[in-house]
Parts: sequence; structure tokens; C-alpha cells
Amino acid sequence: MKKLLIFLFLSNFVYLYSQDMPKLPQELIDLGLDFIENPSDLFFNLQQDIEDCSPLPAGQLNLPKKYFGLRINVLPTLLPLTFGNISIKARFNKEKDYIPQIGIIGGWGKILILDLIKNLTKNEDVEIPEPQNNVYYYGLIISKTFENTILYFGIKYSEFLLKVKLPEPVEFYGSTLEEINFKAADTFLLTGIMLPVKDNKSIVAQMGYGLKYKKIVARLSAEYKHLQTGIDIFPEGLFVLHPYVSYIWQF
Repeated sequence: MKKLLIFLFLSNFVYLYSQDMPKLPQELIDLGLDFIENPSDLFFNLQQDIEDCSPLPAGQLNLPKKYFGLRINVLPTLLPLTFGNISIKARFNKEKDYIPQIGIIGGWGKILILDLIKNLTKNEDVEIPEPQNNVYYYGLIISKTFENTILYFGIKYSEFLLKVKLPEPVEFYGSTLEEINFKAADTFLLTGIMLPVKDNKSIVAQMGYGLKYKKIVARLSAEYKHLQTGIDIFPEGLFVLHPYVSYIWQF
């Protein structure tokens, strides 16, 4: 049960090594070793997958008029990694002449399987510290319509805290992972364009830059009435491309 739990927790992060597994390609070995050396980079990138920074439509360019939005990222966070999440956004006004639209964004997340680790080990002889996980972000978005395109700019703060001691050490090609303990936090400047294609459908391109880690994050997505799908791009990440699927509700 413990090994299954560890596998689920680290799935999509690293291929676990054991004596009865065949030799892995060198590329996968390097990925696994990089993750063990610096797990915060991948987790922090996964946080970017759950975030929603595009402005709410306000009736311009034949788009619907919305005041409040909810978003849940399903792939690759909630499934298969049990990374529960919810994002919200709202706008204060509708743009007029030289006055842009101003809105706020924010969200929260938690790795749900950590609760299973806690329950699994509470009756063990060796006491394991209770896992700690705190994931959130918030920010401000300013947008303006120019001809057939909506341009937007913003600033956001993102934080991912994770402290968890694994029930059993993970041995991987000479390296051992016994715990994950980090706090990654950064302030991002971002800009993007939204191109309405038809009612309830838009194409979005976005780029952000982290002031602390100098991290570049890009996104290409298509937004429908209740679906958002696309690719997050991390040029220096463990996995450069993060295809994602999210559900959205706007009111």
C-alpha cells in the first residue's frame, strides 16, 4: 500500500527505480534525478497550470457579458496527481473610451493525496510529521480592446509550500528521496492577447516573467463556454510543455 501511495504521489514526476524494473533510457533517468535534486521547480510549474489570468469578457466584440468566473484545472493536476484547485476572477468595471477594464484574479490548491499519507502512517510505530501544503495566488489584471483584439497586462503573486516526509525512501539510480521540503514564491509580470473567434470562443496567448527566479512562462489556449484547453510552456522546466484541460464557469 505504501509503495502504491508513493507511486501515485510521484506519478508524472519520476519513474521509480527498483531491481525488477528494466533499465530506463538515460533521458528518463536524468529527469528523475533532476526532480529529486530540485522538486520545487516542477511543482511550481504545476501551479502555473492551475492559474487563470485572462480577463473576463464584458460584452465587447460580441462576447458575452460576465462579471465573475470559476475555473478548475483537471489535467494534469487534479488528474492524475490529486492536485485539487479552484481559481476565481472578477471585474470591477467595463472599459470605456480611455478607461481600461480592471479585474482581480486568485486561487487556491492542495495535493489531496497528502491526507492519505497522514492517515496511512498514524498507526505506524515510527511517527511521521504531518504533511504541510499551501498553494495560492492572487493578482490584478488590466485589459483594453483594440480593434478586434483584447490586450491585457497584469501582476500576480504565486506561492507553493510543500513539506512531506515519505513513508518509505525512494531509491532512484543512486539518489534517495526521503522528503520534499520547499517554499517557492515569486511575483510575475504578465501580458497577453485575447482574440474572440465567435460567441463563447476565444484564442488566448499569454507570457509571464518571474521577478525572483527569472522564470518565463507562456500559454496558448482556446476558451469555450465551459472548457479551456491549451499548452503551458516552460522553456527551462523539467517538462517544457504542459498540455492542460480545465473547466470554467462564468456568470
